[in-house]
Amino acid sequence: MANVQSRRTAMNGSRSGTVAALDIGCSKITCLIGRNDGSGPRRFQILGGGRQQSRGFNGGAITDMEGLERSIRLAVEDAEREAGEQISEVILGITGPKLACTLVTAAIEIGGRSITHKEIKRLQALALSKAPSKGVDVLAAWPVAYRVDQQEGVRQPAGMYAEQLGILLSVVTAPRPIIKNLVECVGRAHLGVSALVPSSIASGAGTLIDDEIENGAICIDMGAGVTAVSVYLNGSPAWLGLVPTGGTHVTSDIAQGIGTTFAAAERLKSVYGTANLEGPGLAERIEAPRLGDDGRLQGMRMEKGAIAEIIAPRIEETFELVQKTLDASGVRSVLPRRIVLTGGASQLSGVRDVASRILNAPVRLGRPTIAEFLGETLGTPAFSTASGLLLYSELGFVDAAGAGVAVKDYGTETGSGAVNKAFHWLRENF
Repeated sequence: MANVQSRRTAMNGSRSGTVAALDIGCSKITCLIGRNDGSGPRRFQILGGGRQQSRGFNGGAITDMEGLERSIRLAVEDAEREAGEQISEVILGITGPKLACTLVTAAIEIGGRSITHKEIKRLQALALSKAPSKGVDVLAAWPVAYRVDQQEGVRQPAGMYAEQLGILLSVVTAPRPIIKNLVECVGRAHLGVSALVPSSIASGAGTLIDDEIENGAICIDMGAGVTAVSVYLNGSPAWLGLVPTGGTHVTSDIAQGIGTTFAAAERLKSVYGTANLEGPGLAERIEAPRLGDDGRLQGMRMEKGAIAEIIAPRIEETFELVQKTLDASGVRSVLPRRIVLTGGASQLSGVRDVASRILNAPVRLGRPTIAEFLGETLGTPAFSTASGLLLYSELGFVDAAGAGVAVKDYGTETGSGAVNKAFHWLRENF
């Protein structure tokens, strides 16, 4: 209990406005501690950052509670040491193939009157009540667009006169056990969770510039275990999807393809890897250690192009799955043409060219928009999600669930109500 008390004391005496973000991924856990200087939503002073190898987390679910707790503690302690102060709660990113995004619609009669904020909230609550609720909690619910009578695509209908008001609401849910286990694990590290944000949405918030968010863009975050896709429309998150392939799958392909260890394959990928089968230097012979009959690595040589022939099919498959996911989404008819690629695996040579060819659109490589404040070490695509978690609340996205309009349904509190109860319980008991 002494550690708990010291954390609370430290936080009570810390400088106001300090926020912390915790991104739990399949290969790494990152923690950022920062404070907005008040001059704009993206004006963050980064006080400290920590990064640790992720243990006990795979495919969006916990596989080893103690291992993951230790990784979280180490990442947070690194960030606290650099920041010179302790934290007591974090904004937590959540990912995995079990996250689901559903688009729901609803409408209410206005009767020719001026639309009020109260009626907008009532409409949001009505739409939210139509979202799936059995065994899941709502992480977020963003109004994508409103319909005022026959006028589509209205962003803010307050003050307009109408007979009928409609809404298209994007609702993100996750299985309740996954949320409870993650919050419990973070709680064991003596940290409360102030907010839960889908990691793919955080990646977009951290990587897309304001113009892209306002006018629409697709952010593709290539992580180690999954590739997350988020779509922004009308200045707001609109949809997310997840593809179960990432950088570790490429590494595994190399290890299996040439008969070497995972660590050796990771180094080969990082130093010599490319997804471009027509690039220069593919005939160059490189050192590629392989496992011998005695189970030890032996020095071998092979052409660089042989590595590319293993990497390229997996990268192509990843973007083909991304395209299928987008084609099956509820926003396929209004998909923006701007595509931003981020995440650690996006830094592999040739990936952008493959993405542009398969998705048939221009693609830019994105890094955190607050990279100038993160510095050279943290200002890389690997920290896009963590930086986006810091920025998420600053960017002012309307969240119908977080705004307290969730209603009781099926005899229990849906959406953020159930999650907030868990947060409150953890803060009180840990």
